[in-house]
Amino acid sequence: MSGPPARARARVIDSGRALRLRAEAASLLDDLGHSVRTRFPYPIAYRWRESEARISAGDAQAAYAAILDTAEQLLCYVAQLVLALTHARQITLGAVTAIRDKLAGGRSGPGFGDWANVLNEAATSRQLNNLPEAHPLNDIRTLLAHADAENARQALSERRNDQAHLRRVDPIDLPHAIDVAFADLTRLVERARFLADLPLLEVTDVRWDAFARSARVEYRELAGDHPVVPTRTMTSPSNDLETGSLYLRDTYGSLHLLRPFLIGRDCPICRTWSTFHAERVPKGAVVFKSLERGHTWEDTSPGARRLLSHVGLV
Repeated sequence: MSGPPARARARVIDSGRALRLRAEAASLLDDLGHSVRTRFPYPIAYRWRESEARISAGDAQAAYAAILDTAEQLLCYVAQLVLALTHARQITLGAVTAIRDKLAGGRSGPGFGDWANVLNEAATSRQLNNLPEAHPLNDIRTLLAHADAENARQALSERRNDQAHLRRVDPIDLPHAIDVAFADLTRLVERARFLADLPLLEVTDVRWDAFARSARVEYRELAGDHPVVPTRTMTSPSNDLETGSLYLRDTYGSLHLLRPFLIGRDCPICRTWSTFHAERVPKGAVVFKSLERGHTWEDTSPGARRLLSHVGLV
């Protein structure tokens, strides 16, 4: 069959395939998991994917731990955004004091409760009531402003504390605990849908044109559950963008520097590009921790501690 009927059949199959793909793509728009895996910032998308994979694999202990890790890193990531954005506006939150004390202690870094305190304070702070309409903090501070999200956060925090203090869930009760914990995590992530509209960018090159008064910027948009993404280009009216630094892009296209609250680089342990935040500041060094895998690296350069001091973290 190589004549007109065969060619007509091939055209029908081909056009039908395109329609099926469009229908499948449209059906995924309402799928939260698909949105997180493909549009959320890489650190959160990666953690969410791991939770889903652990649950589907049937490894109850690993699945439960992954859910709690994802919840903590979600709060950590959003709290780092709050810290960076408030610092840029010369606003200091009271919750920073506890974080600074833990960092300076050098033994254990800030955790679930500290990130929640930052977000709760941001939600109620009068200092943030008169932000410009398009400022990303207006969306970010809504994360824990709703009772359902705050209740989910409290429940997950209690589970995290129980795990840390060896009050582990009995294996018989783990399937139910996983269902409840994942439902709470889903509520938090639902309230964090704004993250899909606030992409995480790594600027890889900046070329300033003094005559055009604009910069040609090469960047990687770190959206979805994998760090290997294409390099894109855009123009910017700013001549102070940093090559190698992470930025948050708001809905108006403005870029907000996240360094030193979030730093992107290859992990010295797993050799995978990762997102790091300061976890401890022992004498003479700064220990950074990966949001994706929990790996750490130590920066002993004098500038590292000095930079954290500049932003009020030590």
